Amino acid sequence: MKLTQWLLICVFIGICGSIVGLSLLGNWDGGEFRNLKAISTGEKQNEESFFKDAEYFFLKDYKKSLTLISDEMAIDSTTGKSVFLAPKGIAYTGSEKPIEYKGKTGLLKEGKEELILEGDVFMEVELSRYSADKLEYNILKDELVSTGNVHSFSKNSKTGDEIEIQADSSLSYPKLEKSQYTGSVRGKILRKRAYEENILFNSNKLDLDMTKHRIDLLGEVSIKKQAFTADAFKGEIFLENYNKRLKYFVLYDDVKVVETISPGDGSASFTRRAFSEKLEGIVSEGKIILTGAPKVYQHKDIIKGNKIVLRENNEVVEVDDANTKFDLK
Repeated sequence: MKLTQWLLICVFIGICGSIVGLSLLGNWDGGEFRNLKAISTGEKQNEESFFKDAEYFFLKDYKKSLTLISDEMAIDSTTGKSVFLAPKGIAYTGSEKPIEYKGKTGLLKEGKEELILEGDVFMEVELSRYSADKLEYNILKDELVSTGNVHSFSKNSKTGDEIEIQADSSLSYPKLEKSQYTGSVRGKILRKRAYEENILFNSNKLDLDMTKHRIDLLGEVSIKKQAFTADAFKGEIFLENYNKRLKYFVLYDDVKVVETISPGDGSASFTRRAFSEKLEGIVSEGKIILTGAPKVYQHKDIIKGNKIVLRENNEVVEVDDANTKFDLK
């Protein structure tokens, strides 16, 4: 037998020996043999599929429920979870309002129809926009949970005003146009007309109902507009009443008002302070109505009554049933 043939036989025997040795040492997973063994013994194995430049569609009742495009995608058929890299797409609510979304990573739980996005998350639905560190959207419940650096913009369809809100977390229902924000809530109402002043607010908790055009504030509430600041434990803002002779905002429980008055006659500015149990702000008339044992400190005067009306940047005080102490000069 030629030397070349002997060499080929030796190489073949060496390869077979290596395979047997690796299998005995446990470094070779058995490939298809492992799968065949799992089928015969009933052992459960994870089945994963990987895709690049993936396009994913999810249907419910033969209607498109979710579309998703991502750079990379992995589907685990055992757990029913799909993982995405740089996902973006559209989710459809029960009212067919499309919600556009994107994030750095995503996880979709089939069956529950729950989409979880993380990293620079952004969502937009009709007149509202949301951004956060993490966002969980349940398509069946039309429930949107945002956490970490929550930032939203919601436009009022009637007035054209835009409500900007920042918070630690939020719970929203896009179809119902309702949202609840918690943890260091702060924001502003941006008026459609540039010459109309914005309203700033803070609270521990905030409920926004765009169908009722109303904001409810709770816990360490503060409302600011130009030289005027009012603090309380509870508050309401009626978004439709800005230019009406109706209350635009109301504060309750331990109300405190601080206002800087700048008279137009050249005299020096001064600070006016007021206290009451309830405050009503009528923005169209620049009027503040205090009730519930109201008390006003202006210069060295102490003004009391059943109801006190203050005019913004005006040192005139209107009092019903006054009980006032004046410092006469």
